Amino acid sequence: MAQKTNLNVSPYYDDFDSSKNYYKVLYKPGFPIQARELTTSQSILQGQVQNFGNNIFKDGSVVIPGGIAYDGNFRAVKLKSVNYGTDISVYIKSFIGKKIVGQVSGITATIKHVEFIDNTNVYDTTIYVTYLSSGNDSQLSSFTDGEQLSCTENVTYGNTTINAGIPFASLTSSQSTKTGSAAYISKGVYFIRGYFVNVEDQTLVLDYYTNNPSYRVGLRIDELLVSAKDDDTLYDNAKGFSNYAAPGADRLKINLTLTKKLLTDQNDTDFVELMRVDNGKIKLLKSKSQYNIVRDW
Repeated sequence: MAQKTNLNVSPYYDDFDSSKNYYKVLYKPGFPIQARELTTSQSILQGQVQNFGNNIFKDGSVVIPGGIAYDGNFRAVKLKSVNYGTDISVYIKSFIGKKIVGQVSGITATIKHVEFIDNTNVYDTTIYVTYLSSGNDSQLSSFTDGEQLSCTENVTYGNTTINAGIPFASLTSSQSTKTGSAAYISKGVYFIRGYFVNVEDQTLVLDYYTNNPSYRVGLRIDELLVSAKDDDTLYDNAKGFSNYAAPGADRLKINLTLTKKLLTDQNDTDFVELMRVDNGKIKLLKSKSQYNIVRDW
């Protein structure tokens, strides 16, 4: 599948046509350079990359692992929204990756993900943890309702520091711990629409408080035109020259976002399926490179 965004429009005028067999734009002294020629130069090179890539990889294939995985034991902990008069949403993400301790249970855990209240699926700020040890009586396996949580190290957000051992949050008074489900994708490169596109580490909660999800999971593809108004790094950085801080050329950006669809949703126009889960069981998993024509040789 090729790039969907049409750039043969104002103000880009990229009229590259592969059927004409033009493989270089030959600039000449005394002739003004056209904006379309600069863009077309990139399209010629991209056409070569795409032809090679299509021979090696199927569209949507992982190139440099960026593997996807399923977690059916995604341990949820619901928290009260306010701690000592401060909304915990201001700082709770600063605790991701930190070791925390239940002040009553003595259980230790590491926070690996946070979900905020959306009044649709999440009604309490929720952290997802990996438990590291049992409780003080060696029987408890999860935090207890209403108890306070502290961290084993100082955590700073903005100009404020929450010291180790000081409670930073409290569990809700009832049904505060649940088991959810999630999908993960790790940083890597995917072959998408003729481009080798970066994907970042991402976590997607499938079901927030249950672990029998049924979804198609994969990457949503967004093609975006970005200008200096959207990204201030595109203003000219040649300080000391007359064009300093002038808006630069726009950029074509491709975003890959881990997302989920119902099993009945077969609209894959802007979606690459990587995993299918039915009632908590993996039915499809594409974690390795999917080779194309070269595979048949």
